[in-house]
Amino acid sequence: MVLGSFFKKDILVFWRDRKEILMSLLLPIVIIFILNLAFSGIFDDDGEPVKIDIAIVQEDDPSAGMEQFENTVGQTDRPPAEQAVILEEAESLAPVSMIQNLFNAPDVKEWITTQELSEKEAKEKVKNGEIDSYVKIPKGFTYDVLSRVMLGTETEKTITIQAEEHSREVGALQDIVHNFIQSLNMQFALSGNTGQGSGVTEPKWPQGGREVVEGVETYTISQYFTIAISTLFALFISQTVAIKTATEKRERVFNRIILTGSRPMDYLMGKTLATFCLTWSQMMITFTFIQLALDVFPDRSLEFWIGLIIIISAFALTVSGLGALFTSISLSIQDTNAASGVLTMIIMLLGALGGNFFPMEGLPVFMQRIGEWTPNGLTQTALIEWIQFSSFRDLIEPLMLMLLFFIICLVIGISSFPRRGRI
Repeated sequence: MVLGSFFKKDILVFWRDRKEILMSLLLPIVIIFILNLAFSGIFDDDGEPVKIDIAIVQEDDPSAGMEQFENTVGQTDRPPAEQAVILEEAESLAPVSMIQNLFNAPDVKEWITTQELSEKEAKEKVKNGEIDSYVKIPKGFTYDVLSRVMLGTETEKTITIQAEEHSREVGALQDIVHNFIQSLNMQFALSGNTGQGSGVTEPKWPQGGREVVEGVETYTISQYFTIAISTLFALFISQTVAIKTATEKRERVFNRIILTGSRPMDYLMGKTLATFCLTWSQMMITFTFIQLALDVFPDRSLEFWIGLIIIISAFALTVSGLGALFTSISLSIQDTNAASGVLTMIIMLLGALGGNFFPMEGLPVFMQRIGEWTPNGLTQTALIEWIQFSSFRDLIEPLMLMLLFFIICLVIGISSFPRRGRI
């Protein structure tokens, strides 16, 4: 069979080029492996939880601060009834108690350990690495907070965090204290508390954590690297096969084929079939090796792997369509370097729009819409939906679009393929 002979020729030509074999099969595996090692833990939600050991340095005397505040209120020209309301609400506020309640909350105590120390002891323990940092409640803190909240007086007292050096634990503690203060300020601003009986209540804290939707699997950064890099290198296979055509044209191989009476379409279809098989093999080898080495798709069923193979096969089909189109372009352009440059630009554009260099969500909306119609973009979308939902119904549309892309590229490739005497 003539088509089979052309197919065998293209496979053997590719196989004899050891450099191309290493580039196509080994390089994507190496890049995926390095990226996973480089970014391991940064985007991983299942890593070790933060454990923070801190000390509370309590220099303020809440009773003395309250007494000082009562004297200040008594010296104002407010009516006695209004003074009584202000003092009643001030007693319910208790700034120091609110801070202590924050660190003693059951959810917070699971990952923050506190102890009350003097500032000298706290400094020594931070220096020796026994604790991560200490939170200092300065002298006069109660009075200053009550004066600012109840009387609108500007104050300078604030909670400070002292640490030997910045770390993940210290950063987390800073975020907690900052969010606490911001929440208090918002609570007081919304309540409009100026001593008019609005009532001061302890703010209600939102519960942190991660919400998990049942039936939806997480799409991880390791899975993104595996899909993005493997599909990008699969696109380059279509260029590799097409550039071999330019070499065959330069060495008059194509002309000798025509002289044998073989149909040009058999030559083109041989290239298309070879591109499909090489792309499918490259992606299957990459996914298999990465799965065995890194387990990027843990605890998956046989149904999941069948769906994954179907998507890979559909993508390989679209790449073979590109291979047919690129082959026609290579034969039409006289300069081999120019043809290689054009094909490289097309693939790099597809890679940028289709999310191979960075997730498509980082692109402008109109570019995202374009990227969703590229073969690699369609494949990523289909794989994400399959990873998260594993529903064959969701695959119908992207698979049909990939088949349509293959047909369009093949038709254009056939229609633009040079006829006898034009090469």
